[in-house]
Amino acid sequence: MRRELERILVDSHLWVSAAAAGLTLFAAATLGLPFRAGPAGIVFSATLLVYAVDDVFDGRMHRQPARWLLVLIGGAMLSVQLLMAPAIIVVVVAGGAVPALLYGAPIGGHRFRELPGVKPFYVAASLAVAAVSIPVLWQTDLQLPSTPRLIATGVLLFALILGNVCFFDLRDRHEDAGAGVRTIAVRLGVARTRRLVLVLGAMVAGGSVLVGGEQWPALALAALATAAYARFLPVTGGRLQYGLVVDGVPVMLGCSVLLG
Repeated sequence: MRRELERILVDSHLWVSAAAAGLTLFAAATLGLPFRAGPAGIVFSATLLVYAVDDVFDGRMHRQPARWLLVLIGGAMLSVQLLMAPAIIVVVVAGGAVPALLYGAPIGGHRFRELPGVKPFYVAASLAVAAVSIPVLWQTDLQLPSTPRLIATGVLLFALILGNVCFFDLRDRHEDAGAGVRTIAVRLGVARTRRLVLVLGAMVAGGSVLVGGEQWPALALAALATAAYARFLPVTGGRLQYGLVVDGVPVMLGCSVLLG
C-alpha cells in the first residue's frame, strides 16, 4: 500500500505539481486577486511536464516506459489550458519553457540542475516567479497589486521554496556526493543544512505580516511547519514521507485558500 501511494503521488509528480498549484492559489489570494482556477491549473500542468521531461534526461523512461504517459498528459493539459488563457500568459509560458525544460539537460558532463549551487535557487526562483506572475498577468484590466506586497509575496515564497529544496537534498546527499554533485546539503552537511532551513523558516514567519490581509497567518503557519520538519524529520526518511511532509507545506497553503 505504501509503495502504491508513493508511485501514485510522488513518482508521478502529481504531489509536487499540486504543491506548485497551491503556491499559485496562495499568491493570488495574498495579492488580493479574484479566485481563478486557470493560473493554478497552468502552473500545475507546467510543473508536471517539467518533471516528466526531467525523467527523460534521467534515463527513467528506459526502466519505466509508462512514464512517457506523464509527458503526454502534462503537455496535453498545458496546451488545452493555454488555449483558454490570455495571450500574455501564452507568451510568458512559451518564454519560460526553454529554461524550464533545460533544467535536467546535460551540460559539461553534468546535468544543469546538478551544477554547484544551481538547483535550489533555480527551482525556488522559477516557482516563486510563476506563482506570482501568472495570476497577476491573468488580470485583463492589468491593475497590478501594490508593489510592496508584490515584492514581499515573491521574496517570502522564494525563501519558503528554497528551504523546501535544500531539505529535500539532504535525503540524497550521499548519492549526490558519490556522483560529484555539490549540492548545498553536501557542502553544509546535515546539521548546518537543518539550521539553514530553520533560518529560512524564521525569516518567512517574521516577514509574513508584510503580506497583510487575511493570508499572513497561513504563511506563518507554513513557516512553522517548515521549521518543524527541518528540526524533526529524519534524513533517512523514505520518498513518500519526505514528499508528503515537505511538499505538503505548499499544498497546505493552497488548501487554506480553498477552504477559507
